[in-house]
This record gives sequence, C-alpha cells and structure tokens, in this order.
Amino acid sequence: MDLQIWVYEYLILKFTFSLVCAQSKILFATQNAFIKEFDLQTRKVTVLLELAATVYSIDYDYKTKQVYFPRYFNNDIMRFGYPTGCIVVHKVVSTSNRPAGLAIDSTHNHIYWTESVGSIGRIVRCNLDGSNITVIAHSLDYPFVLRLDVKNSWMFVVERFLKISKSRLDLTEQQLLENIHSDVTCMDIDMENERLYWIVDNTGNLNSAMVNGSDFKTILNTNCKSTICNNKAIDIFGTHIYFSNHNQLAMSNTSKGLDFTVLYNDTNRIDSI
Repeated sequence: MDLQIWVYEYLILKFTFSLVCAQSKILFATQNAFIKEFDLQTRKVTVLLELAATVYSIDYDYKTKQVYFPRYFNNDIMRFGYPTGCIVVHKVVSTSNRPAGLAIDSTHNHIYWTESVGSIGRIVRCNLDGSNITVIAHSLDYPFVLRLDVKNSWMFVVERFLKISKSRLDLTEQQLLENIHSDVTCMDIDMENERLYWIVDNTGNLNSAMVNGSDFKTILNTNCKSTICNNKAIDIFGTHIYFSNHNQLAMSNTSKGLDFTVLYNDTNRIDSI
C-alpha cells in the first residue's frame, strides 16, 4: 500500500513538473517575420519558424500538441508540432478572405476562425484535419478576435470597430458585452475568474469586464497608442497578463493599478501571442 501511494504521488509530481515546464514558454509571432519562443525562466528567445507572412493569432491543441495559426494574406491555416526537435509545417485548410482570429476546440476537435472582406465578415469552423468546413455566422462587422469557453459552450468575438459579444457555439443566445468606439485587435479570457481583457488601440487602455459584461474597469495604460504604436496581442495565464506593446513583449498582473514589465524587445511588431 505504501509503495502504491508513493508511486501515485510520484506520478502526480512528475505530471505537475511537466505541466509547469511546458507553461514556462510563450510563443509569439512578429510582423512578416518569425514565430518565436520566449523562455520565462531564462529570458532566452528562440526562432521556431520563419514566416514571411502576417499572423494575428496562435492557438494550441494540447491533445495533439499542435500549434495552429492563420496566415492573413495567404488565406490559409497552418500547423506544426510543438514541442519537437524539428519544426515541420503543414497546411490544414485553405480559407476565404483574411483569416485573422483563430481558436481551437480540443474537446470537439474543431478549429474556429474569422474572415472578412472589408468590413463584411463571417465565422467559419472545420475539423482539426481541415475537413467539414462550415460557415456558422454571416454578416459580421470586421470580426477580428475569437475566443472560446468550451466548458460553458460560449464563443467570444471582437468585431474590431463595433463591439465585443458572446454567443453559444451554434450562435444562439447572442449577448452584447461592450460597445467599441475605436480599434480593438486583441482580447483574451481569464477562464478561472470569468473575466475578459482587451486593449483599446487609440488610448492604450487595457480594460477588463466580467464575461457577462458587468464590472468594467481599466487595469492599466500601456502607453502605446495608434497610429505609431499598436497593441496587437494579449494572453492571460493565471494572474499574469502578457501583451504586446508594438515590438515589446510585456507582462503585468490582473490586479487593477499595477504597472507592467517589459520582458523582451523585438525588432518587429509583435502581432500575436
């Protein structure tokens, strides 16, 4: 019995250690340049993939250990295995116009993404292998960011110059969460505390609200305002907020009023985390 308990505790510790190690890395894409890996412990930056393409979102399928990303002007979605000793990129599916936001539903083996021609956009879904392409929403106004809460069956969408809204994965029960009066190109969800975080491009404000739209507040000002400086990416992990300040990878806390720390300066703008 003691041996069984020891083995059980050992496996739990090993799994926890592996999870912590995996979460110590941040992947980000730079403008028309690279996908890079940033090690939070060593601050080392490693180039994983040369892009020569515009990528506004990255997501990860933890079941198959694949990184997925849409190429905005190439009209396709790509993937590669990670972590691995050798990066091999595969095309998953060809899209229509300008795929920007992308989210993986590992539970149901789906990819969701946004497309737009000018201001007229839609949301599309397919299987993880690129099959069974289905348009699930039409006539959206410049949809740019897409996040999923698969556990509670919610989809959150930023229509870039108009609003943040949520709906069920089948687009029923649509709810307006926040009206937008200027450009918003990044948003993420704190699943544990059920809060949204997004950055307003022309003010540099990093804002937050509950997933039902209540308790709106400004967490901090990033000191990055368009048109000379853009906030294109944000990622929430635990109590940490990782975001791009144009070419800077920055970190702050989900508590209101705290400042932020610059982790890394790139030579190109950071477009997705």
